[in-house]
Amino acid sequence: MKRILIVDDSELMCEVIKSALRGLKEDIVVFLATNPLIAVRKANLFNIDLALVDYEMPYMNGLLLISYLKEINPLTKIVMVSAYTEPGAKITLEALARGAIDYILKPANKEEFEDFKKELLDKVRWILTEREFSRKKSKIEKEKPKVLGYLEGLKAGTTNYLVDRLRESKVIAIGISTGGPPVLEKIFTNLKKDFSIPILVVQHMPSAFTKALAERLCKISQRQVKEAEDGEKIENGVIYIAKGGVHLAVEKILGKYYIRLLENVEKVNSHKPSCDILFSSVAEWYGKYATGIIMTGMGCDGSNGLLEMKNQGALTIAQSKESCVVFGMPRVAIEKGAAEAVLSTDEIIRLLNEV
Repeated sequence: MKRILIVDDSELMCEVIKSALRGLKEDIVVFLATNPLIAVRKANLFNIDLALVDYEMPYMNGLLLISYLKEINPLTKIVMVSAYTEPGAKITLEALARGAIDYILKPANKEEFEDFKKELLDKVRWILTEREFSRKKSKIEKEKPKVLGYLEGLKAGTTNYLVDRLRESKVIAIGISTGGPPVLEKIFTNLKKDFSIPILVVQHMPSAFTKALAERLCKISQRQVKEAEDGEKIENGVIYIAKGGVHLAVEKILGKYYIRLLENVEKVNSHKPSCDILFSSVAEWYGKYATGIIMTGMGCDGSNGLLEMKNQGALTIAQSKESCVVFGMPRVAIEKGAAEAVLSTDEIIRLLNEV
């Protein structure tokens, strides 16, 4: 029996969210809290599996409530119910940094309620069931990648072929989704100062959020992080974040590489930007001189593109189950044989800093 806590001072939103949750097949108990004080009391009384938290509420805001909920039970998973605005984007990123694993955008009007309910149901279903392979032997166990971890090898001082492969790369492409922003913060803040390989990132986010994400990562990491612009030359040492609502691709002209933003291409795997588009483009123009990394996220986006990169000779890495918030995208990539190595976040950082 899963326990879900809805925290919102709007009776309408509480009812909309509650009605969406009726579509779950899992056995659930839904608790309502019309203000954070009630939420804290119920969290102390019951073992809450998932909390859906609004931001603007009486007595305390959603960010402070997240801190209280995580203190009461660190295992409670929290989804922020966010406003589709620039201030809302900054609040959401702070919520993710404080322990929320995902967010969902509030409907702007009644016409958007059904889409909101469908997206909410999909996310809650993923979070509660998290399609993993812990009890049964899966294709991953039968067809393990060449390397399942190499941190100990680096500690022992052994020369690792992953390091040699990475040193050949002219670009690193990262595909990431649910739970992504804190992982990106961790990676970029721990990169060595003279790290120079350009990094292209597709983080599943709407357009109002990606600029705020780039600004936050730039400030926290003290590195050059920016939202990608169409036609700009890809420069060493720069981290490019895909713009929400637009696919990110690359192109090679006269020996130099450029950003291409594809506005008129439909969603791929229900996403725009799509990790598959980025990985496929990198495979086409960089070939073996690239590294692809697929990280925490729901669904299957990125697995086909990562396989294209591998088939072109690029180094391909999937984030390990233990270090993922949701082991969806990496799992699918591993099962397809697209990942040459499976590494934790810490191991990925160690690898990057060996270049």
